[in-house]
Amino acid sequence: MRFLLINPWIEDSAAFDYWLKPVGLLYVAAILRRYGHEVFLIDCLDRFDEEVKPFSSSCRKLEYGMGSFVCHEIDKPQIIKDIPRKFKRYGFPEEIFMDKLSTYSKQNIDAVLLTTTMTYWYKGTVDTVEHVRRIFPDTPVFLGGIYTNILPEHARSTFSPLNVKVLPGTGLSPVIELLKYFEQDYDSFDWFEELDPAYDLYKSDLQYAVLLSSIGCPYRCSYCMTPNMWSYKYRSVERIKNNVELVISKKSIKDVVFFDDAFLLHPQLQELLEMLSTFETRYHLPNGIHAKKVSPLVAELLKKANFKTIRLGYETSDSSLQKKTGGKVSNADLVNAVGNLKNAGFSSTDIGAYIIGNLPQQNKDDIYNAINFCFDLEILPIVNEYTPIPGTKDHYDLLEQEIFSSDTDPFLLNNKYLPFWWRKGIDNVQMQEIKDYLHIERSKFVKRKAGDL
Repeated sequence: MRFLLINPWIEDSAAFDYWLKPVGLLYVAAILRRYGHEVFLIDCLDRFDEEVKPFSSSCRKLEYGMGSFVCHEIDKPQIIKDIPRKFKRYGFPEEIFMDKLSTYSKQNIDAVLLTTTMTYWYKGTVDTVEHVRRIFPDTPVFLGGIYTNILPEHARSTFSPLNVKVLPGTGLSPVIELLKYFEQDYDSFDWFEELDPAYDLYKSDLQYAVLLSSIGCPYRCSYCMTPNMWSYKYRSVERIKNNVELVISKKSIKDVVFFDDAFLLHPQLQELLEMLSTFETRYHLPNGIHAKKVSPLVAELLKKANFKTIRLGYETSDSSLQKKTGGKVSNADLVNAVGNLKNAGFSSTDIGAYIIGNLPQQNKDDIYNAINFCFDLEILPIVNEYTPIPGTKDHYDLLEQEIFSSDTDPFLLNNKYLPFWWRKGIDNVQMQEIKDYLHIERSKFVKRKAGDL
């Protein structure tokens, strides 16, 4: 059979390519190939696509392959009409997407498969499917991804008018359900160990690849959905080596990004880092690694392997909130991790710490304290505004407190809009003051550190 896989548009008030790749969809492609099927890919967020380049001359380009998406303003959904934020579609211009769909319409496609990550991005997927239906009006269309795992009933009610079948689940399970629908053969196997994400489907000159050395996380933080979806599992060092070797054989790829939730918990971490150091490439850890695990030896091995971006999960400076949200990190853990990283040769601007802004029961002073604590350690503070993810402990607690209801549109839980209507948290004015303060102080910090070089 022939399957067309699509990574949809993002429709939001802000989006940026901080190493965004549809790794789950690329694994689905690899699994389908393993079962003997043919796959094709349209990634609407591929900034490196040749057809997109004429539209991207004004887009920001950052180091290590990051940058802004082509975008344009679209009509704002009625539900946020009173929120003073512009609403945009990020990704391929419409005409490019339609041309690609038309090209594949001549390929005898048997089914179209889409993914959706953030629960509040479903509107972009609806828009994408509506465009797909113009070219493939009768072709079976299936939807999977994180959104369908967290909110399967919402996904079914939203997408059934477009005759889309929802496939919740992780790993092999949604693919097996797909193959059952078409009465195709399948078997069980260790997909995560045996297969690599199918980056060869990209015809563009990708500058980076996102990989996983593990899935899941043994910690159970109150704000995180990962342990509810995945049991912790890791790949062998040999398979990771083969995967790195494969992606960097594409000469345009200079950066390898590990997006694990628990990279430093790999039981063969020392062997893994020693292996990574044998390749001449740059590595990045952007997903908030566990500060507790950054020993002097680990820091030295990260430096030896040529990791360029280190992001530590800090979340809050309030010790009681640290314990309440899961006990993953303490202020002392952060101090120790930063000291070990700096002793290993990492610079202040190589190291950043994530702070969650607008956690339940958090006040603005805690965020300022966390920001200043990072500056005192001479590392970059990065504030990520909080989104209450359905299915997490935080979300259930907020439902019990009747701060919002179970039928609140997940679109409104987007952290860009939450401060405008969530009266129990930090409001939009205070959040903007925090962001302005951070921007000013970060600019001073970066200039000062550049002057030290």
